[in-house]
Amino acid sequence: MSQKKKLLEQKRREEAAKKAAQSKKNMIIATIVTGVVIIVVIAGALIFDATRGMETVVNYSVGLDSEGKVKGVNISDHVILADLNNLNMNAEDYYPSAEEEEEYLKSLTDTYPDLSKTAGIEVKEGDMINIDFVGYVNGVEYEGGNTNGAGTKLTIGEGNFVEEFENGLIGNKVGEPFKMTVPYAEDFGNEELAGEDVEYEVTINGIYHEAAFNDEFVKKNFGDRFESAEDFKNKYRMDSAQTTFDEYVQNYIISESEIKSYPSKYLKQMKKFFVQKEKKQLETVTNAYKNMGLEAPYKDVPEMRSMTKAEYKVETENNAKEEIKKNLVLQGYFEQLGLSITDEDVKAAALYYGFEEDEYDSAVAMYKEPYLRQQAMFTVVKDYLKENYNLSE
Repeated sequence: MSQKKKLLEQKRREEAAKKAAQSKKNMIIATIVTGVVIIVVIAGALIFDATRGMETVVNYSVGLDSEGKVKGVNISDHVILADLNNLNMNAEDYYPSAEEEEEYLKSLTDTYPDLSKTAGIEVKEGDMINIDFVGYVNGVEYEGGNTNGAGTKLTIGEGNFVEEFENGLIGNKVGEPFKMTVPYAEDFGNEELAGEDVEYEVTINGIYHEAAFNDEFVKKNFGDRFESAEDFKNKYRMDSAQTTFDEYVQNYIISESEIKSYPSKYLKQMKKFFVQKEKKQLETVTNAYKNMGLEAPYKDVPEMRSMTKAEYKVETENNAKEEIKKNLVLQGYFEQLGLSITDEDVKAAALYYGFEEDEYDSAVAMYKEPYLRQQAMFTVVKDYLKENYNLSE
């Protein structure tokens, strides 16, 4: 295994361990969020009004200049960027494992099962079948009660249709039209059908069974793009390898870059930023409980995080340093590679955070433009790496 492949796998293990530890620390917070969701359902607008008036304001653009760069900082004074020439470009190192490939192909054959149209086969409980039907209420075809020969897929017993309808299909045979009457309950959601005995004319077109992944399967389902099963698998392996490689590159430029020092002012600002985010979360929970007439569950953030004050202080500094390293490294590559951003890139950053195209002003109000410009810079860097560092077989 190559050194860079080991690096990627080591990074994955570190991230998994970190997520597991963070998950344990956040267990109480997850409970809080669940509780808040329940409260929101009950209290609705009261909570919204309360949280709008929270005192803590989170400044996402802290420490950034108008261009979205870290204010007053020369990147080379603080960071030695990783050498992109040392990237491991061997495609085979990133191919999916045999187990991953088997699982992926199995998902495809499950998604595109074969339809057997052999006449005379009886439908059984649990069968996935394709049917056409026309439904009549008092002799009149009801709206939406005709598949118009397009066929529809259902699995007997899954409950996607009313139970009486699904049960009425059992024992009937492929290719043999039949009629059945289905009683609908008085409280059925469709008023046209509620309380009615609906007569159906049904044809079972066929019964699905698991397909085999072979040339025939590929030509049938993907013939516009692939000529054979091997052609398909080769493309899957390469696409998967490129995705894994892209992940490796993102990890590589951060992990292999070296921090010489943290800008002292920016470090203080980022520690304050993380504290602000945690305080705002605590205020959200506190206000939610107060609006329900309940006592606030936590007196401060460390208690909410199930930490001592000393532990919380250490974690806040570590989080701040990790964020600073990422920000400095990505900005460093942005400058080193001579990249630039457009207004459209900045607006795209707002879209990433869930705002609509006509809500850019709202995004600016929440995050401020420097932060959006910073995120646009980072996206441009990542896109550049994807476009210019492609694997080849």
